[in-house]
Formats: sequence, structure tokens, C-alpha cells
Amino acid sequence: MSRSKLDEFFKSLGGKENKKSDLEILDEIEDSLKEGNIDHAILLLRDISKEHNLFLALRMVLREILSTGNLTGNKSGAIPPNEAEVRSRIKEMTLLVNTILNPLHRAVLMADIAIAFYKINDDFSGDMTLKAAIDLAINSTNILKEIILGLVNHGLLDKAGYAMNLVKDPEKLDVVLVQLAEKLYREGDLEKATRVLKHITHPFHKAMALYSIALIEADRNREDAKKILEVAFKVAEKINDPHARFEVNMKLYDLKHTLEGTSVNLMSVLSGEGKPQE
Repeated sequence: MSRSKLDEFFKSLGGKENKKSDLEILDEIEDSLKEGNIDHAILLLRDISKEHNLFLALRMVLREILSTGNLTGNKSGAIPPNEAEVRSRIKEMTLLVNTILNPLHRAVLMADIAIAFYKINDDFSGDMTLKAAIDLAINSTNILKEIILGLVNHGLLDKAGYAMNLVKDPEKLDVVLVQLAEKLYREGDLEKATRVLKHITHPFHKAMALYSIALIEADRNREDAKKILEVAFKVAEKINDPHARFEVNMKLYDLKHTLEGTSVNLMSVLSGEGKPQE
């Protein structure tokens, strides 16, 4: 009996064709996205067996959708689907996202889903999904930063403000905003960095954010870095805790003297000598 006949015989006994591996499916999803075939990429998601691979695939598809604004199917000139079909597509993605057990991974994906809802002007669903994402990520400053940054990068500044309000712990939010302001400034987005700075409530965190920004600017323009330090010194004066204020002032004076090419000493910090004048 020939090999092909034997193969058919074993299949008839209940055997199945070899299933594609997750890596093969990921490759196929990537190819579909390159071709602009979002629907086929979504269809392939259900064939992925391992959770971490599903997370990667979902993130890949969602990023493609959000980066191209392609919430309406293929880019090949086909007639765009109606609103019900668009919602169905997002619903399909949401169902798959909810199978992810890792709460932080699910939070990242839920935030992307929220942005998709905002892009089709469904603020209610977007707000509900964003709240779920924030709740899942509430103990991770890195994920909270990523969620808020994603909203900012998509021009959803009001929704970024909404996300900030959902983080009820001001201390935790300030830590996130310091990192966010530093990242935005480093990337050259001064306007967005300034907006974020205004949301930092505690003088300690605001002064530290300004210190980090001055440190970045020191490599670009020393005079501008000095001006940022002047603001940081004024903010530091409002820190009530003397130990925290001393810690901040040590950093500020150290950077100030570095910019001026002089050395810092403890007495100058304690006495306030050399602090920028009003």
C-alpha cells in the first residue's frame, strides 16, 4: 500500500492533520496585517493556543488597527462595513482579550480596546473599558503610565485626564505622571509634557519631575536647563517634609553646580546659598 493511502487510512481512524504552531499562526497574522486584511488576522487569533502568544497577537492586531485608523476592515478599496459590523469586530477582539488571565496584560489590551471605541465615537463603551483597564493596572505604575501615554499619543487628552482621575491615590498618580512627563520631554513633546506637569499635585514629585527634565535639557541647552532649575527650586520650597525637601535640594544644587562648573558643598545646601533669586 502506498504512503498516501496509509495516510488516508490513519486519518480515517480519527487522526487529524498537523495543526499549525502558534509561531506559524503569528507569521500568518503578520502577513495578513501587511496586506491590510484585518478580518483574516482576527479570524486567525482563535487558533492560537498559548496565552502569551495570544497576547502578542492581539497587541499586534490592535496596534495595526489603531495606527492606521483601520477600524473598517480591509484597505484594498472594499466597501467599508456598517457601524454594526465595526462594533462586531471590536466585540470579537474584546471577547478574546477577556480570555487573557494575566491582569496586567489584559489591562494593556483593554486600554487599546478603549481607544478603538473612542475612535468610533462610542465614549460610553470607551470609558467603561478604560475604567476596567485602570482597575486591573492600579498596582503597576509602569502599566498605568503606558495606558495614559497611549491616550496622549492618540490625541485623546481629555480621556487621559479621565484616566488620571480614575487613579484615586494621588501619590501613585504623581509617580506615574513624573515618568510620563520625563518621557514626553525626552521625545521632544514640550506641550504635552507641560500639560502632564500641571497635573502633578505634590511639590516633591513636581520638583523631581522638573529636576529630571532639567537633566535632559542639560545635554541640549545649559541656559534652558538653568531656567528649569529655577522653577524646580521654587517648587521645592513648598515641600513640607524637611527630609524630603533636603533630598530634593541636594539633587537640584548638584545639577546647578554641574551646569556652572563648580562644586557643591553641604553648607550651601543647608543655607540656601546660591539658590536662584526671586
